[in-house]
Amino acid sequence: MTSHAAFIDRQALADSLLSCGPWKCSNDDQALIDHATAQARAVELETARLNDPIYALQRARRRATQHHLTPPTGYSCTGELLRLACPLWWRRQLRRLTSRRREQRQRLLGRTQKRAGIYVSNEGYRRRIDQATRNARLLEAITATNQEGDQYTLAELTELGLANPEFRRAELMLRIADTEREADRAGHCGMFYTITTPSRFHPVRQNASLNHKYAGADPREAQAYLQNQWAKARAKLKREGLGIYGIRVAEPHHDGTPHWHLLIWMRPEDEARITGVLRRYALEDSPGEVAHNTSIRFKAVKIDRSKGSAAGYVAKYVAKNINGKQHNRQGVPGDNLDHYGKPLETSAPRIEAWAACWGIRQFQFVGLPSVTVWREVRRLKDEQRVADWEAATRPEPEAAAILDAIRKAAIAGAWDKYLHLMGGPMQPRAAAPIRPWRVVRQTVDPANINPMSGEWSSDTLGRYGEPMASTWGLVVSSQLGETEYLTRYYRWTFERKGEAAGVDFQRVGEAAAPWTGVINCTQTTPKSTLDDWEWHITESFRRMFPPLPRERVNRIQQQAAIDAHHYRVMSVKRRLEHEERERLRASLEEGRELLIAMLARGDMSPADIPPGVLA
Repeated sequence: MTSHAAFIDRQALADSLLSCGPWKCSNDDQALIDHATAQARAVELETARLNDPIYALQRARRRATQHHLTPPTGYSCTGELLRLACPLWWRRQLRRLTSRRREQRQRLLGRTQKRAGIYVSNEGYRRRIDQATRNARLLEAITATNQEGDQYTLAELTELGLANPEFRRAELMLRIADTEREADRAGHCGMFYTITTPSRFHPVRQNASLNHKYAGADPREAQAYLQNQWAKARAKLKREGLGIYGIRVAEPHHDGTPHWHLLIWMRPEDEARITGVLRRYALEDSPGEVAHNTSIRFKAVKIDRSKGSAAGYVAKYVAKNINGKQHNRQGVPGDNLDHYGKPLETSAPRIEAWAACWGIRQFQFVGLPSVTVWREVRRLKDEQRVADWEAATRPEPEAAAILDAIRKAAIAGAWDKYLHLMGGPMQPRAAAPIRPWRVVRQTVDPANINPMSGEWSSDTLGRYGEPMASTWGLVVSSQLGETEYLTRYYRWTFERKGEAAGVDFQRVGEAAAPWTGVINCTQTTPKSTLDDWEWHITESFRRMFPPLPRERVNRIQQQAAIDAHHYRVMSVKRRLEHEERERLRASLEEGRELLIAMLARGDMSPADIPPGVLA
């Protein structure tokens, strides 16, 4: 096939990506919102008309599939149907689909590369900026207030957490540097690996010309390929009893195709075998491409501590993938530039836009303890609150000692000590002494009703009628049992600060449901309980006569309200007609009595009265 014919084929394929059934992937966000609302409304009306949840769910799934969307799975029939009848679900899915289809179109046409839009197309980068602007307006427009009266905008709270790129970069570098410190203490060696996908995943060559071997895969498919090869390698290492731990960084080539950097520690005697396993699976696909130079697809570098630390090896990759800020190393020319000679501070936002568009996780640690536990323990900075909690719950002394040691290490920012106290690297999560404490929030709100079944639940239900589980604190395990520690004390309520131009509030004027890490409601004891016979009778009745769908209940209530209004109107009319008849009857009776009196006096004779008047 000639290059011109190949370009024509690419153009046709690129144009076909914009057609997703009834939806054409338009850049008009308002058109997308209108289409999402229309689809959700159609599912809602069809569900009410069919009065058969199973059949309605099948038709709703078919509607999503026609839009090239993956229907929700893993939920109850009610949960899936409520999602497919939700405008917000359709909006999120269509935005994601549109963003990825339009970006893949740019890649096919060669507009995502170092001579055009590096890492992500210029159109995709602008779309990400618009999205960030919308999100910023929304965060500024909503305030959060806790039970102590402290009030912040969501934008202010966001800057205090890991959504702040500076804090995120600092935590990553701390975990990497302290993991290396623990590795040195254990006598382990470090290796730096780079793994790249085969040529068929790259739409553009290194010299920015079109790659005719390209098979049409998008970055998510390339990432899935890397994950599959990595899963096979880890399974092989586990079978051979070879332990590893470290960090994986996913970043894009100039054409948006991902590749991986792995900073891995291991026992020195295992290094050769581990490198061999990783090389085998990295080059398993299309080995002929690298027959003369395997470093194109797989490169292994041993960390030389005389030349620098492992953190120094990955500092540039971390900075490049977060905010582009790092301390430039002295004597290293071009340390502020990426692999393609672009400044890190301009490359980082484009890489962030690439990761957001394709939903690719940039950083992942392997073989290390839970970072969620680390973050939750660091919330326990108030000594008095910890003392009050222990006085109220009386934890087992060994569990209290375990938490105290780990808490002091975490608050001090000593990830290496935390890692050691949590059992060290290469240990299963189940063996760790502390794990997150997740609980379904409770409520006594009478309005907490499943929108589809109409049943009330003490569990706090989400938008789709499902219990909402959240992290409340930590569970500490000791030889004598488990002890819970509360880490989230504040109860927050959210409300709109003011009218924000361009912000789409779903419920204008309403505050979001409050949430808390403690149960603030008064606990009540039921007045009576059902015995076994009553319980079985109740359950049998509920199964024989299940509650009506919420939509049908709403329609019945609306019709009942209309009927009641008509009844009241008709009642007024009937009352007026009755009063008029009674008035006429009284007038006739009065006239009859008057005629009888006139006959008695002789003022009139019976011949003067028409027949039937006195009947």
